[in-house]
Amino acid sequence: MSKGKKLVYVSEDLCEEAKKASRELGYSLTKFVESSVALGLSAAKLGYTPERASEVLGVLRAQRALGGAFVPQGVLNLIAEGPEELREELLRASYEAGLAHGRYLREKSQDPVQSLKALLEVTRWDLNEVEVERGGRAFKLRCVSTSHTTRATELLAKFVEGLISGLGYQVQRIDWMRGIIIAEFRAMP
Repeated sequence: MSKGKKLVYVSEDLCEEAKKASRELGYSLTKFVESSVALGLSAAKLGYTPERASEVLGVLRAQRALGGAFVPQGVLNLIAEGPEELREELLRASYEAGLAHGRYLREKSQDPVQSLKALLEVTRWDLNEVEVERGGRAFKLRCVSTSHTTRATELLAKFVEGLISGLGYQVQRIDWMRGIIIAEFRAMP
């Protein structure tokens, strides 16, 4: 690989942000820019855009901050199918976890609804699809999983309800059946 240098034009605003970030990290500007480009290339090799890689890292940071853990779907299904006397407690805990995640994302994210989508896509709920439709101040969320049991879907629906509320949105409705959740919500006036 050539050790030569290339001139690349970058906006002044981005250069100023890079200078600030490099100083905070104790890097030279050159090292910071080269590391950033290398990270972008590494993300691309994994099939991620730099923006998507940043979303994934943001979700991992939120999970770590909130004590989240990645759990295999089979384990989650076993927990969800546990004793009936634990059902209400599991639903309450799932809602509260969603609420905490929503509040965290509301504080840390510039686009809370995009963060909600990224969180559901990245965390191990084994969702085949996560779609968000925006319509002014109203939103529709659809989650689909082919591996969820009915009770695991119910737990996720409670998590989603808490998540939406924690983001500061008003839940209009949540419908669910095994493997499918549809939620409608809107921004608070």
